[in-house]
Amino acid sequence: MTQENQKPDKKNGIAAAAMISSMIGILSLSVSHTLSVLSQESKLMIHEIGKAWIPGVDAIGSYSGKETIMLIGWGVSWIILHYALRNRDVKLSYYTIVFMIGVGIAILLVWTPFVHLITNQT
Repeated sequence: MTQENQKPDKKNGIAAAAMISSMIGILSLSVSHTLSVLSQESKLMIHEIGKAWIPGVDAIGSYSGKETIMLIGWGVSWIILHYALRNRDVKLSYYTIVFMIGVGIAILLVWTPFVHLITNQT
């Protein structure tokens, strides 16, 4: 009897889930940054989110809340997308394009000249 070496049929949906969830995490960080620039109330609220679990948070300010929002956005979206896409074979080029567009938007939202442009600051 001969035994054929068959590779298991692996689906690439988990790779798409990882890409899109990391993009969501990066976007949530950049949106929270832009919100903290827009108003002092938003900055304080975002800081309070970080105070909930990060020790010594006063030394880093609202960055702690921004990181917390990023971790929640990434983690929740990764769990949902992983289970939604794990058994699917998807066209990764579409997910790569969405990922790159999302990262481009995130970069713009943390770039000071762009933030000043959209918030009418000089």
